[in-house]
Amino acid sequence: MKEFQNISDAELALHVKNGEKSAFRELFERFSPRIYRFAVNYLKNESDAEELVQNVFLKIWEKREILDIAQNIKAYLFKIAVNSIYDFIRRKSIEQAFNDYVRLNFPRDSECTWHQVIFDEVEANLKKMILEMPEQRRKIFQLSKESGLTNNEIAHRLHLSGRTVENQLYRAVSYLKAHYKEELCIVLLFLNSFCMQPFA
Repeated sequence: MKEFQNISDAELALHVKNGEKSAFRELFERFSPRIYRFAVNYLKNESDAEELVQNVFLKIWEKREILDIAQNIKAYLFKIAVNSIYDFIRRKSIEQAFNDYVRLNFPRDSECTWHQVIFDEVEANLKKMILEMPEQRRKIFQLSKESGLTNNEIAHRLHLSGRTVENQLYRAVSYLKAHYKEELCIVLLFLNSFCMQPFA
């Protein structure tokens, strides 16, 4: 790993893009402490921050082949961290809302494990439905809601017009809402987690 200690961030990113594990370890050593401190400031929990750091670098390694080496790798890492923090907080908010819903609508002696089963089932069904979308729509939806890309960034990456991206996102969200219109209102909490941005 010493061979990578004195090279620039841009050079290091290129080696990571090429799949060199030693370069990836150096990237982790170079930036993980800063991302950890950044995460702790927002999450106020060291364990959650450690988990978030692991997830950030896991995403980098999994997507290393599409790394844009012309982009500042530090800025890219922190962008992923910010999106991960947002997702983490959103997830916690959804779980809290679900728990509040259960508390207000079910007897106190109801089985907690049953509530968790319902929660997990709704989430799993939504993920399954996303995978069943037409390929282009699914890619656009995932890039927007999971990767946190803007409509313009998605259009550029997929070589599409901005209007096409907007229309596909609108159809994706409408599809999910229509499927669950007869379900428990708690499903809206999950749909809201996918639909934070307004659509034209």
